Amino acid sequence: MLSLVLKDLVAGRRLLALILPLGVVQLATFAVVGPIFLLGALVFTSLLAFGSIALEELQGTETLWSSLPVTRGQIVLARYLTVLIGILTGLCLSWAAGQTVIRLGSGPAGAPALVGLRAHAFLISLLLLAAALYLPLLFRFGASKGFLVFSALSVGLLLVLTVAGQGILLLKGYSNPLMDPETWKTAGPELREKVRGWLAPRVPAILALLAGLASCAFAFSALVSRRLYETRDL
Repeated sequence: MLSLVLKDLVAGRRLLALILPLGVVQLATFAVVGPIFLLGALVFTSLLAFGSIALEELQGTETLWSSLPVTRGQIVLARYLTVLIGILTGLCLSWAAGQTVIRLGSGPAGAPALVGLRAHAFLISLLLLAAALYLPLLFRFGASKGFLVFSALSVGLLLVLTVAGQGILLLKGYSNPLMDPETWKTAGPELREKVRGWLAPRVPAILALLAGLASCAFAFSALVSRRLYETRDL
């Protein structure tokens, strides 16, 4: 199975030679602007985690790997391991780049929180959940169609969360900020302060719970993908 992981590294060695140094330098530049740094870390890590899938789709080598004397279960587990290695590598490098800049004194006062371990714990949870959703679709439909289905499900989930958030606001007595912007000029700051006050002491527990759920979802997703790939006709 490790040889299947190695073939992803070999196939993408030229791309990695370009992405790794340029990505780290760019992230170091972004570290002085926290929100942009988080977005850059997310994109950089996603490229490392899922780039091998895109290369395989472009080269049309999926059927070739499936013809090797390995089981489909081994192919699935190798893909999950490659994604996990990419996520951990990308976030470790982004954290190191951000911390280097901050410790050298080049970042503003509010930046450390956005380049620290808590922000990266949130990113790893987000990426694990995304992988847990996308990879079964990959092994069921293939990379291209699987990504389309993943995008549709993501948009649907975003809409559900938006409606749920609006419902919570209504239950708490707050109007829609788009329909009543004048009220939100005073209610908005007050609500944000309440949310900050509620979250501040609970952030470690929430992040730990989120990371645990994401890890369990990732592991369960591997079992689902294995079953789907074993029954798929290539």
